[in-house]
Amino acid sequence: MRKFLPLIIVTLVLAAAIPVLGYLRPPEGLTEGKRAPDFTLQAIDGSKIRLSDLRGQVVMLNFWSAGCGPCRAEMPYLQEVYAELRDKGFTIVAVNLDSPLIAAAFAQEYGLTFPLVTDTEYEVSIRYEVQYIPKTLILDRRGIIRFVGVGPFTSAEQLRSLLAKWL
Repeated sequence: MRKFLPLIIVTLVLAAAIPVLGYLRPPEGLTEGKRAPDFTLQAIDGSKIRLSDLRGQVVMLNFWSAGCGPCRAEMPYLQEVYAELRDKGFTIVAVNLDSPLIAAAFAQEYGLTFPLVTDTEYEVSIRYEVQYIPKTLILDRRGIIRFVGVGPFTSAEQLRSLLAKWL
């Protein structure tokens, strides 16, 4: 019996972990046409932003990090389009993967005025299947995913033309 005790313990631990691992797995097929999973994250100004509270607006979710060169390169374009279209029912929620202090310093350096939230525990990033950054999703006014892309926007016009379908 003692000979099999380690095997029994490992089997019990693995059996107990199966439901947990299934729960933590990201949703399969987070693609265009599906409702975006709701989340609440803290913004760098201390407020809480809940995605479902933004229904009625076209929402751009942008997952990024301050150490990501392409992420840094696209930020001026995002700010330009946000300033131009926010009064037309458009908002950006920039989901930062760094600390709130790094995100706040970055926002100040780049003059960003759209909401920045931090996902330091990566819970939302996992749910949104973020493997590479920058990753962008565009949600329509009902919270349905209409665009999923990886890589930076290379001009404000590129983003404007993409958003024109839903504004």
